[in-house]
Amino acid sequence: MSEGQKKHPLEEYPENEQIAYLSILSAICYVDKEFADEEKYQLDVLLEQLAISDEGKSKIYSSIFSFQHEDKVANLEIVQGLGNTELKYTLISDLCLFALADSIFLDEEYQYILEIGEILGISQEQVDAIKSLQESLWKIKDIPPNSEKFKRLIKDSAAKLAAVGVPVGAITASGSVFGLSAAGITSGLAALGALVGGGMMAGVVIVVPAIAAGSAYSVKKLLDTVWKDKKNSDNTKNTQ
Repeated sequence: MSEGQKKHPLEEYPENEQIAYLSILSAICYVDKEFADEEKYQLDVLLEQLAISDEGKSKIYSSIFSFQHEDKVANLEIVQGLGNTELKYTLISDLCLFALADSIFLDEEYQYILEIGEILGISQEQVDAIKSLQESLWKIKDIPPNSEKFKRLIKDSAAKLAAVGVPVGAITASGSVFGLSAAGITSGLAALGALVGGGMMAGVVIVVPAIAAGSAYSVKKLLDTVWKDKKNSDNTKNTQ
């Protein structure tokens, strides 16, 4: 891992908990009864980054083709017991990224994610907000991060996620070690993290949960204000 690369929160947990998480994640690769090369590559990159043992890899790969309901519930119970409760949102985001690995988000994959979300106590509205973000980032993967369209998407996405009670930080942690070829996804998640985590939203992010209880429009207006203030500040620095 390069010095500046962000770690996936799963790296902080014991391997048995990682295996439970990754078994649930990898099972989506075969929901359509086809384990695509793009999905295999994405999974291999993640397993390598997390330094999963050969025995662990064997369990995870077997779950792709034979993930029974009893195993799913058992693994979800382990994931639910993790100290970082926001990890369940990261899992939903990771599932969406895996579903998009072959560029096609199938209904069978969506239903699988909804099922996992229901067991974890994540509403369909929250799943849809996360799915919408990842699909949007995929569609604009070739658009420069400094473009107005890119910035507008990040603001709108942050507002929608916050408005339905999804912790934005948990989503920005998703995909950090997948080695995705689509730069728009990784740069989009990074921009979202900078916006909410300590960059443009520093000192203001505390206000978001309270506004989020009202509407996405209110959150977006707040982000618009902060983004405009930062742009004006950057312009002032450049002219000095």
